Amino acid sequence: MKRAHFLVSAVMLLGVVFAIPRAAAALTDTEVAEGLLCYACPGEPLNVDRCGGGDQMRAAIKQMISEGKSKGEILQYFADKYGEGILTAPPKRGFNLVAYLGPFLGLLVGALVATLVVRRWSLTGRRSAIPDQEAVASQAPLDEATKKRIEEELSQLDKEG
Repeated sequence: MKRAHFLVSAVMLLGVVFAIPRAAAALTDTEVAEGLLCYACPGEPLNVDRCGGGDQMRAAIKQMISEGKSKGEILQYFADKYGEGILTAPPKRGFNLVAYLGPFLGLLVGALVATLVVRRWSLTGRRSAIPDQEAVASQAPLDEATKKRIEEELSQLDKEG
């Protein structure tokens, strides 16, 4: 008896789990309208536009949804009719890929340039911190008269300061 209740409960649970996505996946005219611009009001998204042209487009969308067309099919219909400029987002193909990939490529190139610049700065800093051995070796040693004069000037500065 318990086993039968368990099986019935499991079947009901599976039915609910698989039914929820179908109900949630039902296409609405608002979802489609978010992907389109009004043909009569250039630059105005269809989901906020309230002109007569927008009303015609929304009516066509409702008709196509009732016919069972997908969002992609409806958007393609309007793109074919009015051109790709009617879409709020450019399609991800051809030259339009620049709009999608450009920012990432820019970040990648910027990071590469920044890395190279920082490395060059750090190498330059190391070189200046380490004295050049040839320059040190080529310096002539100070003679006794020069050493004496330097010590006198330093002691004179100590007395004045």
